[in-house]
Amino acid sequence: MNDNAESEAEAREELEAIRATIEGLPNALSVAARLSEGAIEDTTLDVRSLHLVRLAALAASGAPPVAFSINLEAMEDHVSAEDVESTLVAIAPIIGTARYLSAVRSIVDD
Repeated sequence: MNDNAESEAEAREELEAIRATIEGLPNALSVAARLSEGAIEDTTLDVRSLHLVRLAALAASGAPPVAFSINLEAMEDHVSAEDVESTLVAIAPIIGTARYLSAVRSIVDD
């Protein structure tokens, strides 16, 4: 196996471990949802902008793939694929290549 294939296999194993851990926590996803419940009421941003800001924060913080999955599911009716791409491209010079590519991979590999 080459280094790239090994890295991909390790990334998949890590993602599966995260998912298994979350599945083992009875309220993990509901806790994450509750943390986000008041976000719309607590800001003057419209829903689309709020989702894009949250996407940028996920990328900037190096969030794990499962965080992108959860948030992208919530964004589905409000944000287009072009919005996601444009947001990540806009923040890439600030967050750096590694975080940018990590975010892209988290989204694409889901």
